[in-house]
Amino acid sequence: MIRRKPKDSLILVKVRKLPVAANVCGQVLREVEKQPTWSMAHVIMNPMAESLLHKHREMTEIYVITKGHGEALFDVSKPDDVCRRVVAGSAFDILPGVPHMLKNIGGGYLEHLVFALPPFNPADVEIIKDESFVQKSPAQLFLSEPQDCFDGAKIISYDFSHLGLSVALGWVTSDLMRRKKPHYHKRTTEFAYVVEGKGFVNINRTLVPIQSGDWLRVNPGTEHGFVNESPEDLVVVCVCSPAFQMEDVHYSRR
Repeated sequence: MIRRKPKDSLILVKVRKLPVAANVCGQVLREVEKQPTWSMAHVIMNPMAESLLHKHREMTEIYVITKGHGEALFDVSKPDDVCRRVVAGSAFDILPGVPHMLKNIGGGYLEHLVFALPPFNPADVEIIKDESFVQKSPAQLFLSEPQDCFDGAKIISYDFSHLGLSVALGWVTSDLMRRKKPHYHKRTTEFAYVVEGKGFVNINRTLVPIQSGDWLRVNPGTEHGFVNESPEDLVVVCVCSPAFQMEDVHYSRR
C-alpha cells in the first residue's frame, strides 16, 4: 500500500486500499494523512447523499471538491448566503462554530478532500437539529480563474496561508513544450492527490508511476515534477505545507 523511496523522499499511498472509517454522517470516509497541525480525509458521497448539519468548536475545515457537483449549506444564521453550489475545483474553508453540511445533488459520486486544523477530533463534532433550516436557490461558489503555473500546468489555486496551507487543482498535459524542469523546496512539504488520469512523478531523476486515487507526500529537498504521456490530462490536487511561496522553488545545478 505504501512505497518509500530512499530516505523517504517520496511516500505514496493507495487511498482506496485504506480502510473505511466510521463516521456520524455515514459517508465513505478514509483517513489519509495526519500532520502535527492538520489531518486530511478522503470522502466519497454516494448519489443524492448528504451529510448531517453540524459544527465544530475548535476545528477549522477546508473542503476541496475533486469530482461531481453538489451544494454546500452554511451558517443558518445568515439565510441570504446559506447555500452555494460546488463543483470539481471548488475549495472553501469553514471556521469553528459555523454550522454546515454538504449535499450530493447528482447521480454520480461526489468526491472531496477534507482538511481539519487542528487534526480531526471526533469529540469535536456537534450535530445540529434545526427544523427551521430553509434552503435558498444556490449561488455559484467562487472558482478562481485558471492560470499558468511555473511548472507548465494549468491550475486553479486557493491561498489558505492564514491556515498554513495552499491548495491548487492542476491539469498536466502531455505537451512537451509545456514540460518544465523538476524543482525542489527547502521549507515546503508538498502533497498531491491524483484525481484523474495516470502518469509519473519524477523524483530525484527517477520516474514513479502514479494514477487516480494516489496520495503523495514529497519531502523538502526532493526534486519532483509531474510527467504525463497520455492524451488525457493528468488532474492533480497539490497541497503545500506551509503555504506555497515562489521564493521556495529551487532547481538543481546538475
